[in-house]
Amino acid sequence: MTDRIPIAITAALSILILAYACATAPTTNPAPNTQPVAQVQTGGLGGPRVPLTDSARRVRDSTTAARRDSGAASVLRSIAGRETQPAESVFKNIKILKGIPASRLVNIMNMGFGRSLGVSCGFCHVPGKWDLDDKEEKNTARLMFAMVQTINRDFISKVPVDTGAPRPVVNCMTCHRGNPRPMGPDRPPPGNRPSGAPPASGG
Repeated sequence: MTDRIPIAITAALSILILAYACATAPTTNPAPNTQPVAQVQTGGLGGPRVPLTDSARRVRDSTTAARRDSGAASVLRSIAGRETQPAESVFKNIKILKGIPASRLVNIMNMGFGRSLGVSCGFCHVPGKWDLDDKEEKNTARLMFAMVQTINRDFISKVPVDTGAPRPVVNCMTCHRGNPRPMGPDRPPPGNRPSGAPPASGG
């Protein structure tokens, strides 16, 4: 019964946000296009993507964050009493984040990886079967984590910094900025979050 409460709250919140988004006018100026509007909107599979308005983007991001937070809360409830144990003693198939407390692993997954990529848990995991390696995205995340560790350890650690200044680091948000794929250097891809997304630690 208690497991259904966060789902009900998430659903109600999503409906309210969607109603708000539909009632507000878009705050972005649509880019000029050379195709008729009907053709752009009915492109179907393989057709051009219609850029999201700011309102639609907020709905998507809020719904995804609520879904991710609900999943993280459910996992934390399932490990109650074992939160401070090493992650690999609580969860199966831990390969890159060994030795950290189990509850911290869940928070890194939620706020580090999930928020940085703007996705929910099911993007990389089979929900409820977290240990499976069935999704290629999970293996990609492991490779990307190793890349970030290498950049921070072998390269950024050698960059001179002013005395007392914090050493810069890179993380998932450095390149992804709330998008499943890294952002291009010029502009965000159509329909994705603008480059002004807030930074997140971890990931």
